[in-house]
Amino acid sequence: MSNITIDQLHMALCEANSIMLTVHVRPDGDAIGSMLAFYEALVGQGKTVYMAVDDIVPEKYSFLTYADHIHDVAYFEENPVSVDMLMVLDASTYERIGKIGALHSAPIFNIDHHISNTQFADYLYLKSDFAATGEIITDLCKNWNWPITESMANALYMAIATDCGFFKFSNTTANTLAMAALCVEQGARPHIISERIEAVSAERLELTKSVMQTISFHKDNTVATIELDPIAMAILKDDTDGFVDIIRNVDTVDIAILLKGESHDRTRVSLRSKRTDVNAIAQQFGGGGHIRAAGCTITGDIEEAKKQLLEVIG
Repeated sequence: MSNITIDQLHMALCEANSIMLTVHVRPDGDAIGSMLAFYEALVGQGKTVYMAVDDIVPEKYSFLTYADHIHDVAYFEENPVSVDMLMVLDASTYERIGKIGALHSAPIFNIDHHISNTQFADYLYLKSDFAATGEIITDLCKNWNWPITESMANALYMAIATDCGFFKFSNTTANTLAMAALCVEQGARPHIISERIEAVSAERLELTKSVMQTISFHKDNTVATIELDPIAMAILKDDTDGFVDIIRNVDTVDIAILLKGESHDRTRVSLRSKRTDVNAIAQQFGGGGHIRAAGCTITGDIEEAKKQLLEVIG
């Protein structure tokens, strides 16, 4: 693995003729927005570019330009392509890109902002002080004088805004706001993006009513948990955005925990905090992320996962 500079990254991209872009499984707004914008930017530089995700892309991102150009693993298994570079965006471990890595023998490049990055790539461009990978891509385009089209601006604004809670989280910096402002200058429409991302179906609202009954408080109300059982997860299809914020906004709560029951012996966990380093907590279960936002997977059902987490928190 080699950490590379912005100039080395630029040179590598200039030398590559064909590039495969991918992101982590269970892609969020930052992953999809960054990939779509970088796709358009690289095509604009005359590159042959492909996009692959080893998962389902949530429907709410379909309004973005070129979203229909994203393919799954099966597509590339049936239609193999040869590339000069596999560019991984917004993923901190090799495992997080699923089966995409096995499709290619090309050098792996990684652009990421997670402090927990395992440095799995051959070449890593890491900006852990940036709130989102979308912030990095915007910064790269600005530094390289690459045009930011209106469709790129919308994708990048969405990437940035969704990963910093629409500029409410502590990872929001002056540079985060500056990059978002640049996107707006280039045509991003914040009201359209927020309307599309935050739209709620009647079915989801009905589900939210029952999910709120699972909320519990611990450690003198400084820790709160909220649960999505396997039935709820099947309905949501992994679109769990917003649930952890319900408890994160409670005035006494420092650590907010969303417990997502995939099965009777597997629970995925999303951790958010106002003061505590939740990356350190997640790492004890093989996960990671950021100081104020992290995740992990725990063997066991929701109750067992909750018990283990509360023991670690102390």
